This record gives sequence, C-alpha cells and structure tokens, in this order.
Amino acid sequence: MYEIFYAQKIENHKYFDKLKSIFKFEYQIGGAMAQQNPAKKATLIEVLMVILIVGIIVILVFPTIGEKRNKDRMNLEVFPTFDIILQANEQFNEEQGYYAFDITMLNLTDVLEDKQYFEFALTDTTVIAITTPKFGKAGAKIVYNFAKDYWTVEGTEDVIDKSWLP
Repeated sequence: MYEIFYAQKIENHKYFDKLKSIFKFEYQIGGAMAQQNPAKKATLIEVLMVILIVGIIVILVFPTIGEKRNKDRMNLEVFPTFDIILQANEQFNEEQGYYAFDITMLNLTDVLEDKQYFEFALTDTTVIAITTPKFGKAGAKIVYNFAKDYWTVEGTEDVIDKSWLP
C-alpha cells in the first residue's frame, strides 16, 4: 500500500518527466526495482579501449612520418649539394693544385643560399652538412670524407639514421 502511495507521489512530481527522459528508466508499482532500458550504450571500458588503440596508432605513425620527412630533406638537399661541392672542389684542385680548405673558396654562395635545412662546411678532404633548427634539431652533422669514400653521422643518431647514407 505504501508503494502505491509513493509511486503516485513520484509521478506527480514536477521533475518526474525530465528525470524519466534523462535516466530512461521504467518503474513498476509494487516495490519492484527500476529496470534499465535495454538500449546498448558504450561502457567506459570500451571507450578507454578505443582511446588506447588510437593512441598506439598515433605513437607508431608520427615517428615514421618524421623520419620519412628527414630522409626526404637529406635526399633533396644534402646529396645533390655534396655532389656540387665535390665537383667544384675537384675543379679547384685541377686549377690550383690543392683542394680547397674552406667552402668560400669554391664560390658556391648562389648554390648554398637557398638551403634551409643544412649549412655546409669543407675541409681539404671532407664535406660536412650541419643541420639547422628548421630540420628539427640543430647541430647534427653528416660528414663525407671523399679521399677515403667514407660517410658518417656525428652529433645525434636519433635525427639522422646511418642507413640513409649511400
């Protein structure tokens, strides 16, 4: 008897319809507990699993994109520029009888001006490309010793992978 009285009192409450629509419950007179609507909803665990899977994909994809971008920058700027510097240095050697020990001796400022990811330096038998901040990390070096035909990376291997070198 008390259950019927309280059920009628609840139905007459001014916020009953709002609560019913928000919580989507059904009730039965006679003291039975409220039953949930059997509509399928995503649980917290399912949502967390989706977030976890998306996070793992992001962790795997973004470093790969960065590495590919750095490798492309090297292929576009470093290797063609090294070829130009080496040819100019060979020509300088034929004309002067010795290799240039400074990059400014080769008069390549017009070629080197538009390079935005690397700065280039030269010793008598070594060409060096030094990364700029636009590359992502400044100060990493790619060194090519043309007398010994030897490539190396100095400074940081996490930005430039040795497998990218010829």
